[in-house]
Amino acid sequence: MRRILIVDTTLRDGAQSPQVTFSVEGKVRFAQQLERLKVDVIDAGYPALSAEERAAVERIAQSVSSTTVMALAHGDEVEIEVAAKALAQAPKKRIHLYIPVSDIHRRYLLRGGERDEVLKTSIALVEKAVSLADEVEFTPGDAARADEGFLKEVCCGVEEAGATVINLSDTVGVAIPSKWYRVVKGVVDALKGNAVVSSHCHDDLGLASANSLSAIEAGASQIHGTIGGVGTRAGNAAIEEIAVALKIWGEELGVECLLNLKEIYPTSRLLTMLTGCMLPSHKAVVGDLAFVHTIEEHRMAVVKDHRAVQIVDPQSIGRPSSRTPITRYAGRMMFEQKVHELGYTLSEGQLSKAYQLFSSIAWKKSDVTDADVAAIVEEVISEHGSEWELVSFSISMESGCAPRAKVSLRRGEVEVEEEAEGNGPVDAAFKAVERATETTARLVDFSVRALTYGKDALGEAIVRVKLGNRERVGRAVRTDVVEAAIRAFLKAIDE
Repeated sequence: MRRILIVDTTLRDGAQSPQVTFSVEGKVRFAQQLERLKVDVIDAGYPALSAEERAAVERIAQSVSSTTVMALAHGDEVEIEVAAKALAQAPKKRIHLYIPVSDIHRRYLLRGGERDEVLKTSIALVEKAVSLADEVEFTPGDAARADEGFLKEVCCGVEEAGATVINLSDTVGVAIPSKWYRVVKGVVDALKGNAVVSSHCHDDLGLASANSLSAIEAGASQIHGTIGGVGTRAGNAAIEEIAVALKIWGEELGVECLLNLKEIYPTSRLLTMLTGCMLPSHKAVVGDLAFVHTIEEHRMAVVKDHRAVQIVDPQSIGRPSSRTPITRYAGRMMFEQKVHELGYTLSEGQLSKAYQLFSSIAWKKSDVTDADVAAIVEEVISEHGSEWELVSFSISMESGCAPRAKVSLRRGEVEVEEEAEGNGPVDAAFKAVERATETTARLVDFSVRALTYGKDALGEAIVRVKLGNRERVGRAVRTDVVEAAIRAFLKAIDE
């Protein structure tokens, strides 16, 4: 069985999406979760881009214990040295070089670089990187639109120079599976076998995952992807889709993927928690509706044997079952048992906070489902030291009048109360919080959704704000969505 390596590029390519905002601490936490997911390589970022990006790569390199950490450098020796320095403490270091090879990208991104110049530069940069890292990955950009003869010439040249991975990139997402198969197969056949052939696909035509599987059939042994397919423009190949497809079809294809499927759903949830990015409810594998059946015959079939109408057991990818609720009368021991059943490990302090939150929510709901418990636990896990505590709030609304909110906040021994009007109850509450905290935060995005079903469903609020040059994200869950929004807002401005 040929092993398929997985490179997760959520922290680099995924973070190019305007919906995905990571703090440095958030990137470190996500990288540690990727290690639990057992990805083979973490694409940590582009150190030469900024001091914050460089710091994030350095922290990630220090925080993982065995996973290869990769850092991007464009066609510049200085950037290679910056990447190597950022990776210094990684258990295994990989420098990733990117140079466009299609005529249109050479014309507009390299300002007219000729083919022979691109080839010469590529070889020289690979030779430089080889001396500074354990592995060197070379990406010929826009390979789907490149002249196939020139593409092979570049790939053979960098393999000879010592590149350990050649990553073919469908940079603009233009390929269809048959075209991408031909491109990848051509390079696989042209190389001497000293370098691993990899595929990096974008989803502009909705074909990134399909193209990635086509690349595997053509002989690629490494795939780039992101959690939930997030990324620039329409996004990237979705790691969870590829991993599940390989689980189902791997034997027939003669390949295997060693990803820990049980960590797929927790990883997608962590992405939402850390960045505020809400994946579409119909998203394959990880979407909220991916395993929901409305047809009675299908529901009955799932109970008897899920394989009749769904190809994956949701619990095999770490999704909590919502079939066994616990009630408000559940004691701490029963709650702790449920937490362990769902695959979470909490410290004693976290468990106490989670049980306290569970108790306050349970008395407002008829039943608390596994999905509710998971949301409660995730809120506690994602908590950081908050300066402000919500003591109470009230909303006054009357037809024809602007809603008015009153909030009471505590910081240490000091309690502050403020009121404000707004366009709606949440807007009024946010303005009251801004007055109380003397913080001016520009709201970038606000979303709220029900985590389960019914009129007493637990609501999840996610708030993204901009303070100065930095975007911050806050998340909270409560049965009252206004309360959840206020708590999420406080977390965002306190981050």
